Amino acid sequence: MSKPTLPAGSSMRLALLLFGAYSFVENLLRILLELLPHPLRYWIFKALLARLGAGSMIDYQTYFRYPWKISIGNGVSINRGCEFYGSMLAGNARITIGDHCALGPRVRVLSATHDYRRLDLPDQAESVTIGRYAWIGAGATILPGVNIGEGAVVAAASVVTRDVAPYSIVAGNPARFIKSRELDDECPI
Repeated sequence: MSKPTLPAGSSMRLALLLFGAYSFVENLLRILLELLPHPLRYWIFKALLARLGAGSMIDYQTYFRYPWKISIGNGVSINRGCEFYGSMLAGNARITIGDHCALGPRVRVLSATHDYRRLDLPDQAESVTIGRYAWIGAGATILPGVNIGEGAVVAAASVVTRDVAPYSIVAGNPARFIKSRELDDECPI
């Protein structure tokens, strides 16, 4: 007995239907999260994300696309309106934020993009890692495949297209090295 086959295009319609249903449910959850106090939000995010460390704070209007592919360390501060775009279709790309990082308002972190060399724009993805004690300034964008080193600073509105060395300060579009970060010896870590 032969397997029943779907007519041409049926699998694409099914994929679009499932994606639409996921997007609908995700938007309902986002509306609910905006109404809840921080302690309840923390436990919901802890259930949704791959990891959410102790003492981390996620401000309102923060958006996580495919939250199970995002890990957040201990003591991380994510300011209002940050956006994290994981990848669903293009492999196992992850977004990982190390302990004690600070992300300013409206920071965007993307682990997915499209292949511009093809007209059908297939998905591409590479993991993004933000090292411990990094500070990402307001409105900065971090593109797929970037590793931000421990203690690095990304200035506000920068677009990070390549790796940032530990304890360095970068700024601009594209982000370029400005200087090394000098730490106060009295600063307890």
